[in-house]
Parts: sequence; C-alpha cells; structure tokens
Amino acid sequence: MTRFLAVTDLHYCGRDIEGAERRNILSAGKLRQAVSGCAADCDFIAGFGDTADSLPGCGDQETFAREIYGILSGTGKPVYCLIGNHDTSLPKEKLTDIYSMPGRYYSFESGDYLFIALDTNMNSPDSPFPEAEIEWKETYLDYEQLAWLEKTLSETDKDVIIFSHALMMLEEYENDNPHVIRNRDDALAIIEKSGKVKAVICGHYHYGDLVKHGGVYYVALTALVNYESANFAVISVYKDRIEIEGHGLQKSMVLDLK
Repeated sequence: MTRFLAVTDLHYCGRDIEGAERRNILSAGKLRQAVSGCAADCDFIAGFGDTADSLPGCGDQETFAREIYGILSGTGKPVYCLIGNHDTSLPKEKLTDIYSMPGRYYSFESGDYLFIALDTNMNSPDSPFPEAEIEWKETYLDYEQLAWLEKTLSETDKDVIIFSHALMMLEEYENDNPHVIRNRDDALAIIEKSGKVKAVICGHYHYGDLVKHGGVYYVALTALVNYESANFAVISVYKDRIEIEGHGLQKSMVLDLK
C-alpha cells in the first residue's frame, strides 16, 4: 500500500478579499495545517499545480512558490510537484528548479505502482514552452510527451496512476468543458490501450469531480484555495482499491479496482 498527501490549486499570493471564493493569502497556512496533521503517515506529498499566482500588487510569484515548496519539503517526505497553468507566468525551467522536479513531466515508483506526472500547460501541442502565462481554457499535451507516455506505459509491468493538472474528462466523456485538455482523446487512446492505468488524478477544476470511463477513474481534486477551509486529500492506494480521505470541502470516496 502507498499513501500520499495530495494538494492542488493553492493560488498562493498576497491577495486578501474576505468572503471571496479564492482566499489566496490563506493557502500557506492551510498547507501547514495539512502537512502537520497528515504528512507523517504518508509516503510522499503530491502538489497538482497552480501553486502560486502572479497578480498585480499581490507580491512576487517566485517568492510565494519557494515558500510553498519550503513547507512541503520541510516535512522530510519526498515531494512530487506538477506545473499548473497559472504557474507559467514563470518559465518552466525556473519552475522545475523551484520544485526540484526531474523535468516538466516524469515518472516515479512507490509501492506496487508507477506514478506518471504530466505537463498539460501549453496552448499548442507544438509549443510546450510558453513565453507568458497560458490561457487556461486551451490546454494541450505536446507530441513529444504523448510519445513518452505511450513508451513509458508499454515498458512498465506495474499498475499506473497518472497525475495531471488539467483534466482529461469532466462529468461526461463528451463534455467540451474548457477545463478539459483539448487533445485529451489522443491521451485517452494511449491510456486505455495500455490496460495499466487505474486512475488519472487532476487539479484545475476547483470543485472536484469523478468520472469512470473505459475502466479508468478520472478524479479532480478540490482546490485548497477555496474559502476558509483546508481542502486536501490523503490517498491510500491498494491493489484492489483507492481510498480518498477528504478534508475540508474535499469529498471522501473509495474507488473499486476489482
């Protein structure tokens, strides 16, 4: 069994509007609450992107990003971060350095599973390195990454869980919601053909969601930034099920893999 703490969409910065849906300035404190209460019992921590925001008059995005990574890494647990669309106000090379990522996409093993972390943050599959913050409604996976995903899945003999910032599915398979990756069908063809992927876990859609299609669960986690509560999940992965223990506005659920 592998257990990890999952946080997403902190949107941390100095913006402070009491009563607003996004309580940006509270995110660092919420994160400290999450790690102090739950990190000790986890094998690693996963951050699903949109970690810090760049908003006029609300402070320096890189400073906020480094503060968040300091909280995560201060637990002594391995930390696996993803890039989110709001993060791309900074260059991806800078982000991978701040978050000690092996690359903008990568894989790692924990327990019986292979985990794959993707980069969905580009407005064209031909341009994976944007020159400015991307448009959130128009995200893609680039061709190089899709080829790597197919190769990685073909070479592993483990069950797989994929991490992604933007969604591959929302509510229904044919839903054309802007939170969904534009070329998601290319990714889904690779995922479903492999027969190895048990779940795709995402951020980006702040309210949370769950869909099952082609034998794969597609989970969107609730944003930490929402309102005053600390919204996060502790996820325990077994061979026959995935247990999501929700905190704050995050719903708890059990995904049956049998």
